Amino acid sequence: MENQLIQTIKQIFSTLANNSNLSKLNNKINIGKYEQDLLLELTPDQINTPIGNILPLLNEKKSKLNDSIIDFSMLKKLTEVLSKPQSVVRLDHLGLCYKVNSASAEKVRLIKQVKQSNLNIYEEPSIDDGLWLFVGDINQLYDPLIELVLIEKTNDQWQDYWLPHIQIDINTNLTADEISLKISSIYGKNIKPYMIIINGITYIVRCRLGIINGININLDLATNSRNVEYLRKNVWKSITD
Repeated sequence: MENQLIQTIKQIFSTLANNSNLSKLNNKINIGKYEQDLLLELTPDQINTPIGNILPLLNEKKSKLNDSIIDFSMLKKLTEVLSKPQSVVRLDHLGLCYKVNSASAEKVRLIKQVKQSNLNIYEEPSIDDGLWLFVGDINQLYDPLIELVLIEKTNDQWQDYWLPHIQIDINTNLTADEISLKISSIYGKNIKPYMIIINGITYIVRCRLGIINGININLDLATNSRNVEYLRKNVWKSITD
């Protein structure tokens, strides 16, 4: 029997992939030059990535929020709104945020895992309590990556609610206000967009689509303030070696 979370992710991918620029969203995502450069593969009971099956990492600590089933009819409408005119640029990354006992020890483990592939692991300077890591190949500049946000310690009083989470991050050509208006036009008050702001600039508008088996599922719509090329070439640091 297929795991409920995996079944839900497949349905989200299928819905979003109705947008032609998100056609990479599938049960199996390969990137880079080699067939073995597997970014993600969904099986009935595993979410396989360059760091192995990530499902146990998500199941280690569950959100205290009650499960909330995703409204796929609303998600389909949002996808349609984002497609007319074409506001979606591409899939940027698939993210995973989870609690760890030691961020430094987990970082070492992840580097060791990634070395078994043809991919690399990069670190982005963090502005919060998490360690921000990305797995992929930025030589393929606009290919999607896997993001890993490691939370060892945080004073955030809401940590038991937003941990853990999966996010599907999509680049758009919209401003934060334009994204918020499109979300509100579909969801009304059912989803309250959350702005991710760095140095006074809104880079992401986050929507919590639902909660499955104690795991938050977020849709992150990046604004036109994100400069993918600059970020990947000048800000990220390879830590594979």
